[in-house]
Amino acid sequence: MKGLIKKMKISGENLEKLKSLIDAAATIGVVSHVNPDGDNLGSSLGLARILRNHGKKTQVIGHDEIDDYLKFLPDLKYYTKDYKDSYDLLLILDASEMDRIGDAIPVAKKSKMTAVIDHHLGGKIESDLNIIHPDSPATCELIYEIASRLELPIDKTSATLLYTGIVTDTGRFLYSNTSKDTLEIAGHLLELGADKEYIYTNLYQNKPIKVLQFENYLISKAEFMTDRVFAVSSADAVSKFDVQMGDCEHVASVLRDLEGIEISMLLKEYGNGEYKVSLRSKNVDISKTARENGGGGHINASGFSIFDNSLEQAAEKAREILKNIQ
Repeated sequence: MKGLIKKMKISGENLEKLKSLIDAAATIGVVSHVNPDGDNLGSSLGLARILRNHGKKTQVIGHDEIDDYLKFLPDLKYYTKDYKDSYDLLLILDASEMDRIGDAIPVAKKSKMTAVIDHHLGGKIESDLNIIHPDSPATCELIYEIASRLELPIDKTSATLLYTGIVTDTGRFLYSNTSKDTLEIAGHLLELGADKEYIYTNLYQNKPIKVLQFENYLISKAEFMTDRVFAVSSADAVSKFDVQMGDCEHVASVLRDLEGIEISMLLKEYGNGEYKVSLRSKNVDISKTARENGGGGHINASGFSIFDNSLEQAAEKAREILKNIQ
């Protein structure tokens, strides 16, 4: 399967090393980060399918819960909690910080070889091979390049998975990280059978009314601070509207997209003293702030966690961080 890669991101040396690792492995595990999103699941499920079609015994390590809005994705049966303790090769996707793979950390430590494929800044995982390219808008784009250049088979299902990841991490091709190559790759995935109508209907035209009501509630409570805005999604609000915490993620983008707003911050209460922060921006590099607070991400979309004894205290810390972003 030859693709349309013109501007190659991955070096020939790293590509050959990855090929050697794959060829030598009898068992391969694929793991992605906690709180899986579209690019996260699209890249892990997509690569696993590509490798299975290539004749490799491959599992996706299902170490976290999947939000309802992504349960339309094909191959979710392969996102399994019945995974091995170790693999000949563990491929870590869309995560370049070890604590981002949650319960799969012991698997990474026990596996014979590990490789990271990611597009986030600030990766610190020590592995046998790191393929990290922050100039790529989605990990799915890197998986496409790997499959294309190694002539691995991309069927209709894997094309649908990779297209989903690219669509979600580029904000439907609206974000500044979308390049000419991104659009050409998306077009080729459509030629390979990616079901665009199925993806768009499920992602953007199937929102439950209760989720809309939940979003509207959070937006109505948002605090505006000149060119930035702060919102909170509490566990009580999630319970009140009978939704999932992941259903609030779109709120950060909605608030960022308002006239006069440069940065939005959404604080989410996850329990056990952990409060996760989603940052979105227009023309401000927020990835530096995220990294300074133990997180990471992209220039215009990043996140980190705050650990505290109460929602009120965590919110106060988050507000101060937001106010001090330069």
